[in-house]
Amino acid sequence: MDIRAALIELSNDIKREILRRMSSDVGINPRTGTNTLVNSSLYRSVDVYPRSESTIIFQIADYYEFVVRGWAHTGRYAGTKQQFLYNLLQWVRRKHIRFGNLSENQIVYLVYRKINEELIAPRPFINYDPQGDVSKILPFLDDYFDAWADRIFDKITEE
Repeated sequence: MDIRAALIELSNDIKREILRRMSSDVGINPRTGTNTLVNSSLYRSVDVYPRSESTIIFQIADYYEFVVRGWAHTGRYAGTKQQFLYNLLQWVRRKHIRFGNLSENQIVYLVYRKINEELIAPRPFINYDPQGDVSKILPFLDDYFDAWADRIFDKITEE
């Protein structure tokens, strides 16, 4: 019985479920009608892996809270606003957006102000919990763990 291999299988199942949720209609931006989560840096940052024979690590980009909760709820958390402004600046540079004689920073400020006025609708592919309670963050985890435990039990009884 290889517990490590079984944990890797469980980790892969959990990761596939998170990515499936991001790929579903939850990831669709209501303004553009496209799924802006799939293949985003947030999507690529998701990683679930076993650290030991009893621990699974869940890792995702630090700005996932912004996507899950929306701008109105994230202003008081350290790094969120700065990360958002940095992402806007990178977007302006990547798209070569120009507007009159405005600098890139001024364009970022205008875009930021417009987004702040209209707010951004959250797209909760997973739940957010400030205390990090896994049962709240990944409520489907119990079902995956129960199925995994049943498979382990069946293998043990076979052996």
